[in-house]
Amino acid sequence: MPASLLTGGSLTQLKNRWGFVIQDPHDRGFVAMQKALTIFFILIAGILYSPDVKADDGKGLSLLNTPDGIIRGQAGRDMYMKHCASCHHAERYGLRAPALIPETLKPYKKEELAGIIKDGLPATQMPSFKKVLTDQDVEKLVSYITIPIENVHWTDEDIQNSREIAVKKESPAVLSGIDRENITLIVESGKSVTVMDGSNFESLDKFSVGAIHGGPKFSHALRYIYAPTRDGVITKYDIDTLQKIGSIKVGVNMRNIALSEDDKLLAAANYLPNNMIVLDSDFNLIKRIDVTGKIGGIYALHNKKEFVCSFRDAAELWFIDYNKGFAIEKIALPEPFEDISISPFEDIIIGASRKGTKIYVYSFKDKKIIGSFDTEGMPHLASATYWIEKGALYTAVNHLKRPVLTILDLNNLKVVKEITLEGSGFFVRTHQATPYIWVDTNTDKIQLVDKATQKVAKTLIPSDGKKAMHIEFTKDGRYALVSIYEEEGALVIYDAFNLNEIKRLPFKKPAGKYNALNKTYPGRMLKEHTVLQRAAHKLN
Repeated sequence: MPASLLTGGSLTQLKNRWGFVIQDPHDRGFVAMQKALTIFFILIAGILYSPDVKADDGKGLSLLNTPDGIIRGQAGRDMYMKHCASCHHAERYGLRAPALIPETLKPYKKEELAGIIKDGLPATQMPSFKKVLTDQDVEKLVSYITIPIENVHWTDEDIQNSREIAVKKESPAVLSGIDRENITLIVESGKSVTVMDGSNFESLDKFSVGAIHGGPKFSHALRYIYAPTRDGVITKYDIDTLQKIGSIKVGVNMRNIALSEDDKLLAAANYLPNNMIVLDSDFNLIKRIDVTGKIGGIYALHNKKEFVCSFRDAAELWFIDYNKGFAIEKIALPEPFEDISISPFEDIIIGASRKGTKIYVYSFKDKKIIGSFDTEGMPHLASATYWIEKGALYTAVNHLKRPVLTILDLNNLKVVKEITLEGSGFFVRTHQATPYIWVDTNTDKIQLVDKATQKVAKTLIPSDGKKAMHIEFTKDGRYALVSIYEEEGALVIYDAFNLNEIKRLPFKKPAGKYNALNKTYPGRMLKEHTVLQRAAHKLN
């Protein structure tokens, strides 16, 4: 470009140490050139500051290299920094609002994200930008927030800075005369948790959270609720006073949490960054354990006073002894346990790889695999359910890619029966007191399998054409709670014996339901309803 176009004239020209021609600083031409160079460097800095990306435009071209890539990437980032970063973090990791990265936005289509930006989200702090942004602006913003991010970090300082905890003071207990063991939590997807009295199905309170993953946890004293969300935030809720008392962000993408048997330690497993974070009950950071693989989940072994961790891409189990400086014992496996379930008596783990063809049984006592079952169709072990029949421990497992319920005898390590279902569901539940195994089918049908005959005894359709899913029972097993997973959905309550509908409560996309006793003390209910012939169990 001719110098005169930048300077508007010619004066004595000098060269600085980078070789750029500069003018006398008092010349108006120099001022013009200085402004032009400033704009140039701002543009370059903006491009260089954009995050590392490996996104494409659907045609295999990088978004930042397509003809409109710089416009879409940089303009989207500029709008993000102006309107979104204060709540969602400058690097989209989430602060007071959720992380905006592909891992957390996966459930949403781009048009749904655009709708949320335009209209906001009711009962949250997400406002409407309809009067601020054009449709083209919103499209650029959606393109930006769906670009993958590499080298994700969330430091110890970030964790501590995110900690919010109420000042301890003696608050009068609001909750009295309620059977805490029968408190049931109803999770509305991405919205809230309702605290319900399972004795009369009346709501006690409702608190806002993000997209819960891995299910909320009750403290063992049944005083607190810990609600973990996919974007790494843990909310602490006081059942006594019916109020939120704290929150902390431990990562960018979290799998689940686990509580030690004395309620003093809380462990969180993160996908992004790859680590485990251990906190005390007041959300002070105690320990960070970095890992190289993708964590499947972390669980508490109350009898052993350890945390156990599985991986989705490493054939190992990690046992973390929190009473011995978090010493880690690593046990080799035949293949990764992407999905696991721990028996209510904490004597075995059943685990499987989602690409594998076997379900394995690992013994805590023997520290090795003691048996396996041939299977296919991606068993969903995280939703496995247990009961005792004539002194033997049984489990039932459904499959994500095969419409079958598999019943396993864990005493004799054999497949008892495979039962064909109406569809491939996600969740299977039973209760020691009920005669049926309740299975969702990813349709509008819930199928009930008779424990005695091991045949489908009844098919329930809570609402024609509407997805029915996830079953939970009251403390005593007398009532079964089923979700109608729709925007204008419902919680349908059945008598678990005569199967009559008792009540129907409106909820928006109700997903999981968690009874305090069933969730926190699953083995106790089995022991109370039957005498387990442990001497006959092959694991002893």
